[in-house]
Amino acid sequence: MNTYLTLVLTSIAMLIIYVYSLSGDLHSFISKNNHWCQLRTYFVNVCFCSLYYSCVLQSIFRLFRVIFHQIKLLQSTQFFLLAILFQWVISFSLISLNLINHDYQHLLFLNRCWISFENTRGLLLTALIIYGCPLLTIVSIYTYIVRYIHYKTQFQQKRRTKIERDLLILKRITLFVFVVTTIGLPTILILLIWIISGILIPMAYYIQGLSMSIGLFIASICFAFISPQIQNLFNQKKQQNVRSSIMNRNYQPTHLRLSQKETDESI
Repeated sequence: MNTYLTLVLTSIAMLIIYVYSLSGDLHSFISKNNHWCQLRTYFVNVCFCSLYYSCVLQSIFRLFRVIFHQIKLLQSTQFFLLAILFQWVISFSLISLNLINHDYQHLLFLNRCWISFENTRGLLLTALIIYGCPLLTIVSIYTYIVRYIHYKTQFQQKRRTKIERDLLILKRITLFVFVVTTIGLPTILILLIWIISGILIPMAYYIQGLSMSIGLFIASICFAFISPQIQNLFNQKKQQNVRSSIMNRNYQPTHLRLSQKETDESI
């Protein structure tokens, strides 16, 4: 649920950015170069950062369930509420490095503040914080759990079932992060072309924005496959439909059932 709410908040933040950009196109005589412009972009990056770190938090939760299952404090609701708070605190803190270094510049042709491709240091720092660190952390946790299960094979059947379920969810989280990381792939490719050739390809910022929007859309679909809660909702809905169909068949009027029976006999 934490990841889903973060995903929704990220989409809203991106929508606000594009609304202000459209407003700048319609009212070009009004200057949008102010502190609010930088703060809006800062908050978008914070949301993206928190989205990835929420996946890290889910991975850590699986690690606690498998490795440190005897420590009940690490699996309590209060602990994970504090962890979610820490997730947002660390996201605001890490992305503030871009804000402190004045990496968010007002780009006139976009009518919004963004990190320019000419600012190689700022883009690489953002990519490392948002994409690099979470991906490496989740892969490390997944590898550690797999090795732990491989070398410690003696588990009770009930506990082994729980471990296999947690490992499956962690595998889906890892795939989810790999897929969502493709959001930043066009930005990295454009940045590499700029560093190597010194040429910024046309429509670079629009390609970047489009990839981010598509990435969020893909993430919202993929999230349904890694979240047990959402899968349970679909399964419950399916079971209700099957149950209602059976009940309707059982409560069919007597004369209709007799008519159907006579038809079957005649056939």
